[in-house]
Amino acid sequence: MTSSRSQFFSLLGAVSDIETQHTEQLPDLDAQVLLMRIAMANDRNEPMNVTQAMGLKAIGSPAMLHRKINDLLHKGLVELVFEGTNRRTKYLVPTTLSLAIIDAMANAAARAYGR
Repeated sequence: MTSSRSQFFSLLGAVSDIETQHTEQLPDLDAQVLLMRIAMANDRNEPMNVTQAMGLKAIGSPAMLHRKINDLLHKGLVELVFEGTNRRTKYLVPTTLSLAIIDAMANAAARAYGR
């Protein structure tokens, strides 16, 4: 087995362990992918609004994405925020809980790849 493959499998094992630790908080995989996309946008200081999230066709249909957004909201993994005085556009922002889980996964990746 190649070193890269071993590192990758090590990462998958570590992520699986983290998911097991947070079973109650983490939603299904589609919602987890959506959460990662929301967190990535937020990390770039370009928060994603609800309309943008519902337009992520690679993840699913707008109706399915709307349900996944609600799942993330109900599990306390994202929150809706407004910017400035515009109360119509709602932005999805990861919560402290979701950032802690993402940080644990990032740390597992760094360990798996020896960084």
